[in-house]
Amino acid sequence: MQSAESRHDELTKELTKKDERIRALEDEIKALKKSKKTAQKPKVESAWKTFEATAYTAFCAEGCTGITKTGVDVSHSIYYEGARVIAVDPSVIALGSTVEVRLADGSSFRAKAIDTGGAIKGARLDLLVASESDAVQFGRQSVELRVIK
Repeated sequence: MQSAESRHDELTKELTKKDERIRALEDEIKALKKSKKTAQKPKVESAWKTFEATAYTAFCAEGCTGITKTGVDVSHSIYYEGARVIAVDPSVIALGSTVEVRLADGSSFRAKAIDTGGAIKGARLDLLVASESDAVQFGRQSVELRVIK
């Protein structure tokens, strides 16, 4: 028959092995969590492309209603989800895309492509501005654009 001391030693060894296994599993879980945090989603950023940019207002003589092609009411704001609103050719930039626009002066901003326009074909974009005078001031300019998501 096994002595109490011997049985105690045997159980202590088993417990130590199980504790080591638990620590190893905990370390594995930590490593997986860390790799999940550092794992980056595949970037969908595209390369910079040159676009011709103009500006428009929510209301105009050509029938602008203040509602974008995607149904967003922009009659009181030139922003949507924290980004500027732009009109694009959906065969070039998918509606709903978030883009970065870099102006000739080097400044840049994020924009949401949520509108289209009759004259917006190919590598053209129309930037929503607050007033007609802002649109005239913006004029027509060459910009760089890249899709972020």
